[in-house]
Amino acid sequence: MFNRNRCLRQLAAITSITLVAGCGVLSSGSSGDKGPIVVGTTSAPSTLDPAASWDGSWELFRNIYQTLLSYPNGAVTPQPDAAKSCRFTDGSNRTYRCVLRPNMKFSDGDPLDARAVKHSIDRIRKIAVPGGPAGLLGSLDRVQALGDREIVFHLNKPDATFPFVLATPAMSIVDPDDYPADALRKDNRVFGSGPYSLRSYEEGKQAELVRNDHYDGFAQRKNDAVTIRYFPDSAQMVEALRDKKIDVTYRGLAASDVVALQGRDSEKGIQLLEGAGTEISYLVFNPKDPWAKKPAVRKAIAQIVDRPAIAHKVYKGTVEPL
Repeated sequence: MFNRNRCLRQLAAITSITLVAGCGVLSSGSSGDKGPIVVGTTSAPSTLDPAASWDGSWELFRNIYQTLLSYPNGAVTPQPDAAKSCRFTDGSNRTYRCVLRPNMKFSDGDPLDARAVKHSIDRIRKIAVPGGPAGLLGSLDRVQALGDREIVFHLNKPDATFPFVLATPAMSIVDPDDYPADALRKDNRVFGSGPYSLRSYEEGKQAELVRNDHYDGFAQRKNDAVTIRYFPDSAQMVEALRDKKIDVTYRGLAASDVVALQGRDSEKGIQLLEGAGTEISYLVFNPKDPWAKKPAVRKAIAQIVDRPAIAHKVYKGTVEPL
């Protein structure tokens, strides 16, 4: 199996713009910028409902929703976001307790309380979208809301990785009054508690974000608005960057475009910033196949795949083998 662990996520930006994107939150470098920062990406959302998403939709979710835990810039382990604190309360890692920040609200002013957290997690499992995030909650037995601010997760087995699950954008907290418990929301409207609110959305084209005045979390916003433009491929996105139609590209750069930006484009007012990412690419086998179902066959393929060669020749040195 070929795995890719620490891909070098590439960020390209016009020299006068700085992208604060270690945690996926988009912000320009100064509070005096006029107009929204325009970000280009090839990761168009497949849905605006967290209960259905396990894909590139997460990049948008990090800006318009909140999770109990998340990753501040530079963090390698989940830290409290909507939560004030979270911890295991037993020695077997089967009871996980979070306490919310006080007086939390959604972008429409509704209270974000323990009931909302329980509703958000329970609906993921009840709706159980095929290929969706319900599979991440395999170790969860039940969610208990105690009062307005305390949530207890009871696990069916020890799971030290559960905090990392809660930090995924799939576990975004939604308003019970706007998101049904047994069905997905499909009207392209969003009521979250993230740093920004979704002002408008054109599927596959762009999303317009504005500052959420009710936000309470770790993100330090330095701008009032962000426009995200979605591109079908890396080439068109890079062309828009060179034509200064966008300020920043965050995701989806092809390896060949990264190499080009490192070279001749570095002298044309475009700056390439390199940061470590945590994406993994897998070679997946169908266990129903008569050959792939044999462990010896899978082990043999895993042994002969030349991961360094793939990283060097295919990905042009922009990734590292796991």
